[in-house]
Amino acid sequence: MKSQEVYDAWKERKHQIDIQGNFADEVMNQVYQYEHAKRKPLFDIQRFVEFISGHPLAKAGVIAAGAVTGFVRIVFIVCTFLRT
Repeated sequence: MKSQEVYDAWKERKHQIDIQGNFADEVMNQVYQYEHAKRKPLFDIQRFVEFISGHPLAKAGVIAAGAVTGFVRIVFIVCTFLRT
């Protein structure tokens, strides 16, 4: 089997690779630097949700805005149907 010989040769070459002792530390350091180098978005939805969850007045404001939006939508639909 030629493919088996190729596979065995590949496995043998793979075992001969020398990895430094601090390889994992270097990789994690690069990941850490990459995460800190990323730009933060202008609008962070997670921060917005945490803000609303932590402030009762913000919750009331969101509920009031939803109610007003729903009411305006209902009025718009009713006006649209009454015109026709």
